[in-house]
Amino acid sequence: MGKTPSREELIRAIEAAGAVLPRPLDDDASLIRSGLVDSTALFEIVLWMEDRVAPGLDLTAFDLPEEWDTMAKLVAFVERHAR
Repeated sequence: MGKTPSREELIRAIEAAGAVLPRPLDDDASLIRSGLVDSTALFEIVLWMEDRVAPGLDLTAFDLPEEWDTMAKLVAFVERHAR
């Protein structure tokens, strides 16, 4: 079993997906609803999550725009679903 990705690893993954995040990044700032993370970047993040966090987890069972809209929510999701 691998190590649970840190907040900084999540930020790097989001930026690698093409999002330009403000610094410092407020944990409660909107990522998706604000448009910082677009649909293409969201797809890349889904692939990263499936690979690094929760292989085999059916991400279609979640409301990603709601559950991943902030860093705080993303970190909580990772903590709940990391294997």
